[in-house]
Amino acid sequence: MRIRMVMELPADAASVPLVRRTVAEAMRSAGVARDCVEEAEVALSEACTNVYHHAGTLDHYEVAVELDADRLTMDILDTGDGVAEHHRNPTMPDGSAENGRGLALMAAFSDQVVFDSVLRNGGSVHLMKRLRWDPDRGTRTAATQQ
Repeated sequence: MRIRMVMELPADAASVPLVRRTVAEAMRSAGVARDCVEEAEVALSEACTNVYHHAGTLDHYEVAVELDADRLTMDILDTGDGVAEHHRNPTMPDGSAENGRGLALMAAFSDQVVFDSVLRNGGSVHLMKRLRWDPDRGTRTAATQQ
């Protein structure tokens, strides 16, 4: 089994729950374990939120998702301002900070995070997560027999 989706979304707050729920439902339907789905939701939400908070003025962005027998990949692409080099090694801010946790959360809930961008020429975030399957669902067996 392989699921591929590409979504072009408006660069606004309303797009985040839409893309998060769409990807989460695909994962649940395929039989991915609940905690794995929730971790992917957090990482994807943070990546998409960063687009409309930090990418500058743009109308839309794209999310490309692929779910297969052992991994989930999510690529978030925009034509905004890009990611500065000093943001590419995320650390969790002090507990009293009101924001700044997004990159660290992406790293915490993904097995691989790759930022690729050129300042003022757009960028991408590639998230990869190894899947854990719900043992009570038969879908994993079908997915891994290919």
